[in-house]
Amino acid sequence: MVFLYEPITLYANNVNDFWFDFYVLISPSLLFFALSTVALFIIFTIAFFLSKKTRLKNIYYWTLLLATFCFLCAYIHSNFLAEFLPSLDGTNPDWSSKTANIVSIAICIIIAITLIILVKKTGYQKSLKYTSILNLAIVFILFLSLASTAITTDVFKPKEFIATSTTKNINLVSNNNNFVILMLDAIDSVQFNKVVSANKSYQQTLKDFSYYPDTVSAYSFTRDSIPFIFSSTWNENQTSFAEYSTNAYNNSEFFKKLSEKQYNKNFYEYQLTWNDQKATEFSNIESPSSGAIKKKALLKQEIKYILYKTLPFPLKRLSKIETLDFSVTQPANDIFQWDNLVFYNDYLKRPVEKTDQNYFGFVHIEGGHTPFDITENFESIPDSNGTYGQKLEASMKIIEAYLNRLKENNAYDNSTIIIMADHGFWYETNSRANPILYIKGANEKHDKMTVSNKQISFEDLSAAFIELLDNKKSDEIFKDIPTSGRTRRHIYNEFGSEEVLVEYNQTGNAWEGSKLQPTGNVYRLPSS
Repeated sequence: MVFLYEPITLYANNVNDFWFDFYVLISPSLLFFALSTVALFIIFTIAFFLSKKTRLKNIYYWTLLLATFCFLCAYIHSNFLAEFLPSLDGTNPDWSSKTANIVSIAICIIIAITLIILVKKTGYQKSLKYTSILNLAIVFILFLSLASTAITTDVFKPKEFIATSTTKNINLVSNNNNFVILMLDAIDSVQFNKVVSANKSYQQTLKDFSYYPDTVSAYSFTRDSIPFIFSSTWNENQTSFAEYSTNAYNNSEFFKKLSEKQYNKNFYEYQLTWNDQKATEFSNIESPSSGAIKKKALLKQEIKYILYKTLPFPLKRLSKIETLDFSVTQPANDIFQWDNLVFYNDYLKRPVEKTDQNYFGFVHIEGGHTPFDITENFESIPDSNGTYGQKLEASMKIIEAYLNRLKENNAYDNSTIIIMADHGFWYETNSRANPILYIKGANEKHDKMTVSNKQISFEDLSAAFIELLDNKKSDEIFKDIPTSGRTRRHIYNEFGSEEVLVEYNQTGNAWEGSKLQPTGNVYRLPSS
């Protein structure tokens, strides 16, 4: 249950969220299973000899009964109390549910009392016989569940190519042309504008940009947003996400244009789903060797998840699940990390290297995403003490440092720069559809930041990127986009439920969450 059932079912139900496939996972999982089996065998053997050689005559039976108690508690919590589990959305999990804690404690007490009564009524020998039968029945159920998972998911489908984003060239700038997209996650346009408007220094930092406050994102979450902005191809769940994403990247007209103009292309995305050799046209993308997974890192992440699933609720916080990250198991050197602190304190401090080749860099970092665990001065704090406003302030300081770095290395004027978010954030508007969008063309200069009232959709971005590649300024793109009366499409899904995508139309301004109207179209994966 611990080292085979849980890791395999986790992978099977989230295939596209992992850089590895089943054939990479199974070898270390079997190793962990074997080591834990040997460890338990040694413990039971020691207990057996202590029963034979000392006055502790019943310690062997109580050791086995304790193991059964732990097994039954873990099985019930993992399989029947999952509805009480807080979602893994990046925030510190909330373990305060009174109902969950009461039910959890009650189940543990009932199991303990039942085992004690069984021993009192039948004796040690028979009680172990009955619990052994029960344990074997549960193992049989787990095997049936695994078989069902194998039949209904793509668990055994090999990943022919696995793309990993490294930090190679993250400190590179061109003496000729730079085209950079800095994407900060989950930045709500209205709230971020308040941060900029309140600080003259920030306004000066962004004075050469055009700001598009009335921008509607295509999707509410990162997964679908990034392949969409480079392709303008909608994911309507007609295929798996991996197939959609790979096709979107492979057929991107913007990427083709970059190649034609001989750009050194780089794509910094910590959860990149691009299962095709074509991804290696980007200089920083590698395909890790399947046999080189970091076993120690994998074990650490697996244990976090296992404790999260199986421990009684009062103990679940011990899992440290808020830091679950299977990307750390990748064998490639210097894997790109999206954390604000890493970007600000490491990547932006690395010495800049110059090249005469045109340079493209797409960089996706944490931005305003949960957890709210840093101050505006990049000090780590508990998530419960942080605010969205602090994350926005820190995000603006990252933008400021990023632009200053270009200026200090004479790479600002010759750079096309897009500062954007993949989606907005639920904050006052009850909508994730209004992200930030700032654009500066190469050699574009303003006395102050321009504000455009054009009703932008992410559907417009791919074509705009191509125009910017042809040295157009920010006021020369989006020519046919109106300033009012436009209906824009937005697709929403519940967190963790991407198999059901719900279509909306924004009939008003992007920040008017109440005017996001469902169209009635719902796109479901065939298997769901």
